[in-house]
Amino acid sequence: MSMSNQPPVYPTIRFLVAKGDLLAVLAALIPVLLGFWGLASGFSWVWMAFAIVVGTGLWLILRSYVEVLRILSDTLMPR
Repeated sequence: MSMSNQPPVYPTIRFLVAKGDLLAVLAALIPVLLGFWGLASGFSWVWMAFAIVVGTGLWLILRSYVEVLRILSDTLMPR
């Protein structure tokens, strides 16, 4: 086993740091779009309201995850 002096590379973390905001918005739009589909299919408006609440909550959770990941990558990952 050879020992390498190169720092480890974390492509997933780098990708999430770079594109995390967009991914959070896209993921949050999925329940909202499903709510619109349900509303157009004849479901109650309550499902649309629920979809908006779920989408907003999902966006907040994913956005905070991206911010924590950025803080950790700035402080712990080598450049």
